[in-house]
Amino acid sequence: METIRATIEWTPEIDRFVLWNDDLAGRAFVPEPFGDVTDNLLLELDEHEQETGRIVGVELAILEFDRWDDLPKLDLLWQLPGQEPLPLDELLRREQRRLRQQVARAASPA
Repeated sequence: METIRATIEWTPEIDRFVLWNDDLAGRAFVPEPFGDVTDNLLLELDEHEQETGRIVGVELAILEFDRWDDLPKLDLLWQLPGQEPLPLDELLRREQRRLRQQVARAASPA
């Protein structure tokens, strides 16, 4: 199974979470919705604006995401820096727990 080196971009104000494929950073892409209109696979486009079949990233509203059955089943492992490679659903569940905890800590009075 191929391992994708990845990074995360999260904008908490609008809960926009993107898991980026580091090897395809800066490539043109088109969103392909899955499940809900806010959930997208980001598919690479070539110089002729044709899809290549390679995944540039995954975008979703992670804090409220609960449609795990809609998540595409990919034959890939995703690896964040300093962490073990995981299937997409496992990595997203782990990041969801982490970000929910981060939001809860920020909302708690000091």
